[in-house]
Amino acid sequence: MGTMPKKTRAERRREKLTKTDKPSLTERIRPFLSLKNPITRFCLLFLGLLVGFSLLLSQKPMEQFFATPITTFIASQATWILKVLGMDVYARGVSISGEGFSVEILGNCNAIFETMLFLSAIIAFPSSLKEKAIGGILGTIFIYLLNLVRVVVLFLIGVYAPQYFDESHVYVSQTIFIVMVAIFWLLWIGKGVKSIPAQ
Repeated sequence: MGTMPKKTRAERRREKLTKTDKPSLTERIRPFLSLKNPITRFCLLFLGLLVGFSLLLSQKPMEQFFATPITTFIASQATWILKVLGMDVYARGVSISGEGFSVEILGNCNAIFETMLFLSAIIAFPSSLKEKAIGGILGTIFIYLLNLVRVVVLFLIGVYAPQYFDESHVYVSQTIFIVMVAIFWLLWIGKGVKSIPAQ
């Protein structure tokens, strides 16, 4: 009788998997740990950009010459909108006061971090430079206007329903804001990205 050919290592592994009918945990997660996986590349680049932007924004010169002027401008524009709505209000730096209520626009209410979050997702997603530029510019404008509406609405709540201000500010408005930004990003992927470049 002839001898049976010796099985290769790959054949033995396939046979083992067939017998167990269940790949090991290592086998299941190995594809996601490879840089060849587009999801892994996106996540790593996204997190790297987010950390970089966060470190940049944490520097005092950035706060003095970038964040504070933007926040002050938001306060002045929100005040103008409130005046158009017939309210007797005024802006002083990053604060808006009037109608028996006052609010200060702090760092987490100027939408700078949310904009950096959005831009990180735009840059990390595989698309052309033109598509990234269009998505980044339109998204930044959208986020700015959305935040301006948020500031105005929260001030109105503070004047007419102050008992709901804290919940509206911390939970409702923040949740709606993040969801709207995420929807805009998904719309950009669906409508603005014509084709994903070959990796």
